Amino acid sequence: MENLSLISLKAGSSIVLGLIGLYLVIRIWTKWQIMDLDIIKARVFLNRKFLIKNWLYTFLSGASLVTHQFLDLSVSMNYLENTLLIETLSSFSVLMALGFLVLLAFEWYVMLLQKK
Repeated sequence: MENLSLISLKAGSSIVLGLIGLYLVIRIWTKWQIMDLDIIKARVFLNRKFLIKNWLYTFLSGASLVTHQFLDLSVSMNYLENTLLIETLSSFSVLMALGFLVLLAFEWYVMLLQKK
């Protein structure tokens, strides 16, 4: 059984990342409302580095969720024993997915708020 500090750390990290992501998404959404769509398109598609980072964060977030689901399925089908290590890896992979989504939102935030 997990100890209380590990559970608190995972829950606290998820809450902090979730609040940061919520803040970034709200700021991005409000900026989208006042920006010209053609400017957004130009900034996104003319910036190769931005596109690569977007693809990478999206891929890593998906891969983290697939890892979580694979571990969960393996435990439920009795291929893996539900140990503290497996439970921690599964929880950490969900936290990583959230982290990559927050990084993705941060990249959009930086791109939309740059002064060019």
